[in-house]
Amino acid sequence: MLKTQFSKIHILNTTMLLAVVAAFSAGCAKIGEPQPPEIRIPKPAADLTAHQVSDAIVLTFTKPALNTDGSPATTLARIEVFRLLEDLRPGAPPNPPPEEQFVQSAVRIRSIASPSFPNFLQKESFVVQDKPELPGKTSIYSHAFRYAVLFINKKNQAAGFSNQAFIAPVPIPLPPTGISARVTEDAIRLSWTEPSENMDGSKPPRLVGYDIYKSKDPQTLPSAPVNPNPLPKPEFEDRDFQFDQTYHYAVRIVGSIQNPYAVSLLSDILHVETRDTFPPAPPEGFNAIREGGDLVLMWVPPESPDVAGYRVYRLDKKSGSRVLLQKDVITALSFRDRQVDSEKQYEYSIQAVDAHGNKSAPVRTEVDIR
Repeated sequence: MLKTQFSKIHILNTTMLLAVVAAFSAGCAKIGEPQPPEIRIPKPAADLTAHQVSDAIVLTFTKPALNTDGSPATTLARIEVFRLLEDLRPGAPPNPPPEEQFVQSAVRIRSIASPSFPNFLQKESFVVQDKPELPGKTSIYSHAFRYAVLFINKKNQAAGFSNQAFIAPVPIPLPPTGISARVTEDAIRLSWTEPSENMDGSKPPRLVGYDIYKSKDPQTLPSAPVNPNPLPKPEFEDRDFQFDQTYHYAVRIVGSIQNPYAVSLLSDILHVETRDTFPPAPPEGFNAIREGGDLVLMWVPPESPDVAGYRVYRLDKKSGSRVLLQKDVITALSFRDRQVDSEKQYEYSIQAVDAHGNKSAPVRTEVDIR
């Protein structure tokens, strides 16, 4: 029980203990006033929270920044995590039991030594997962759990328990399946299969919505979803993307946003390569005006945002000869053709070209300058 577990941990309720300094023998020089010994104990966590991920409980609490005396918390040696199993009670959770009662009934489930801290740190917060081992696949949903943590320094001292975090898990669906993506000119459209039951087989599925996670790194997904609120339908349009990139997506189900906050595990990661195979719209208002011996071609740009320029061709109607008027794409909205024969009939065509070489449908105009 915890009495033996706590026997070697000195929990202090004050931040200082007065020390007695013995005087030297008569004739010794006077020494300074007695000073209390330094007691560097990290402040207890005050922001411990618990939420449900699938059939596990995830605890989050901030790494201590200060000791109880206000000095920087550099003496943290280990973290002890405790769990109290409670019968599931309807309605709001009961008030936290007194610390003495918690100590008598709780079980230490994890001890994390300082060399292992990096394995549990996400930025400045510790994230610890607990998967209670209970008889029966659905036993977790008939119990409630209360957690607290201890910060212990290098001298095996603690300033007291953290706040207590209470959670009563609920059955939620398994991660989404059947995820697919379709790349369009303006969006990556994701879809997946809607769940039909909870992971314990109960129906209907507990479903508030879905969260989408996106990354360019296939090994790391961000901790926060791209959507600010759970999506109500099994679909998502991502308009924040660029072509010639690879994006990685995962979806999770939000089963509850109340207490407890409950989400499924992440789905399998979907890798999406974006390739621009979409031609721009053709120019409009393409026509030719004769100026002296030249022909001036003019047009109106299409609404497509990725047009890099235009290619203009001239066809000799009699010979069938077709030539590109300029090797490089034309970036202006007009072109002067000085190589015309006043005895011939021509047909001009123009295509918009994007940065990936995709060409629009041609637009034609005929000119008879005979």
